[in-house]
Parts: sequence; structure tokens; C-alpha cells
Amino acid sequence: MVASSAALYKAHVKNLRAVNTALERVFRELNGSLARGDHITADAFLKTGMLLLGGWAENRLRKLTYEPNGFSAAERTAIRASNSQLDAWKVALELGFRKRYVLPNAHLLAALPITPRSYYQTLSGVIENELKPIIEIRNKLAHGQWSRTLNSENDDFSPALMASINNENAHTVKCKMRILESMARLIHDLVAGNHAFERDFDSHFRNLENAKRDISARSYNDWLQSMQAKFQRGRQARNIPSGGVPPV
Repeated sequence: MVASSAALYKAHVKNLRAVNTALERVFRELNGSLARGDHITADAFLKTGMLLLGGWAENRLRKLTYEPNGFSAAERTAIRASNSQLDAWKVALELGFRKRYVLPNAHLLAALPITPRSYYQTLSGVIENELKPIIEIRNKLAHGQWSRTLNSENDDFSPALMASINNENAHTVKCKMRILESMARLIHDLVAGNHAFERDFDSHFRNLENAKRDISARSYNDWLQSMQAKFQRGRQARNIPSGGVPPV
């Protein structure tokens, strides 16, 4: 027997909460490892966080797909039939615009008015430029490629993907989670059946842009040094020698 839409929605909500909790715990341990200067443990927690972020994105889309008063059963089927997680986000975005602007069959870019067309092209760019790398990294890490990534045929190395993984840190992963949440809210507003999309677009997109800007504007090294200095001050206040344990 197939589960009802309401039951599936509740399941996706619970799954998303569980992944959220896991990410919170991983980020906490990641920050602690970085503060202590334990880079081997920090690397393990960072890659675990990146893996979980990809799972969070997948669960967020599933929850979005089953939101009450959102996508129809036929639209949900079309999203599920996508060849990849990236394609599923693209299909959800396209169906959202078709639903919002009542364009079930027309060529979307040709039929959309100028302003909605700009919205669509902008959000398509976010999926391609921001979401795609997250999904690609998640796929590689899920297949155990934590030290050396392979190409799609698994017959050679992929320096580009390895560089993408190595460029991530505790700060960028948290910012990318904010980007994904803003994107999900924008698609939700498309299918909500009111004027929320146009009304709140600037607010949601400002949050998205702020997260993108924080990735490059904030110095990760400065943040790391500040956190490590705070950790050492705490140790000194408790009379804990470097690398030691509290006195008995």
C-alpha cells in the first residue's frame, strides 16, 4: 500500500529534523576539534558535515515537494522521475514557475514576462553554481572517496572535484546550508498559490546573497585563529597546561 501524501510529508519533516540535529552535533565537534588544533579529527568531521549537507538538501527538496497546498500529485511524480538530485531541483523550479504563471505547456523562457523570466534565470543559476557542487561532493564522499576523488567512470582521478572538497571549511558549509534554505523557501513561495513569491523574493534572495558574500568576505583563517585563541584562554583560566589535563 502506498503511503498518503500527508504521511510522507510528516516523514520528510522528521527526516529533515534528524539530519538537522546531526549537522548541529557535527558542527559542534568540528569547531571543538579546530579550536584544539586537532586537524585530523576536524577533517573527518568536516567531510561528515559535507556529506550530511548533501543529504539535508535532498530531504529539504522532498519536504518541499510534499508541502500542503503545493505541488500536485502529477508534479511530484515528475520531480521524482528526475534522473538526478540536481535535475529534481531544476524540475521543481520549472514546475513552480509554470504553476505560478499558469504556463503548463509553453516554452517557459519565451512565455514568461520579463521580470519573472529574470527571476527564473537567476534561480537556475543558483542551482547550477551553488547546489550542483554540493551534490557532486556529497556523491563522491558517499562512495568513500574522501582522500582521492575519481571521475564519473571511476577510471581516473578528478582533480577538480578534489579541489572543490579541499576548498570547503566549517564556515563555507554553514553558509551553503543558508543558501539552500533560501532557495527552498523561494520555490515554496512559487507554488503557495498567493503573491508570496513576488512579495518576498527580495528578502529571500537577500539572505541567499548574504550567505554567498559571507563565504568570500569573512576570513576563515582569522575566524580560526580567534577561536583557537579563545580556546587557549579558557585553558589558561582553568590552569590546564597545553596538551594536558586539569590538575587534580
